[in-house]
Amino acid sequence: MRIAITGTHGNGKTTLARALSAKTGLPLIAEQARIVATEMGLTDCSRLLRDPELARTFQERVLEGQIAAQVKHPEGFIADRSTLDAIAYWKLYLNGSQENIHRETNRYIFKARLHAWKGLDLLVYVPPLNPPGGDGFRLTTHHIEADALIRRELRLLRESGRMPVVVLRGRTLENRLTEIELAIQQDTPEFIRGMTNSG
Repeated sequence: MRIAITGTHGNGKTTLARALSAKTGLPLIAEQARIVATEMGLTDCSRLLRDPELARTFQERVLEGQIAAQVKHPEGFIADRSTLDAIAYWKLYLNGSQENIHRETNRYIFKARLHAWKGLDLLVYVPPLNPPGGDGFRLTTHHIEADALIRRELRLLRESGRMPVVVLRGRTLENRLTEIELAIQQDTPEFIRGMTNSG
């Protein structure tokens, strides 16, 4: 089972992804943005809002990292974020750019959607907490814009009927895990039994 956790920053995705990985025994794909930021020497995301060229390079590397990590685990994984998140942050960071990047944006979006729509079995959306907590790296602003961009991608995915999208309602970790179990129980009972036995 290939599952990705999506949503804006500071809403508990990482905690949920780690718990779900532990419960299912599936490998965890860490948030690629933090890995790329470390490699590029970025200590916070606010610079990306002011520097379109840096943002472009950063987001290209984030997308490639996410795709490579997912391809590495064809048997299944739990991903902290998805390639659809990459679309949202590409648009967020580059929307104010004076350069004409229309063609490049279309290419980026097509590639990201392709790897989400064909590379996942389930997408789990975590609604935003208001306000999100800051940790020195993530944006403490723009969470509403980022969430709106992510929800737009989810709408397109749901309308396509290509895969289930779970919109979580619970705020506790336990409730969120239960919602995910219930959402996939009917289609994959063997997977759910494995989750229950490993819990």
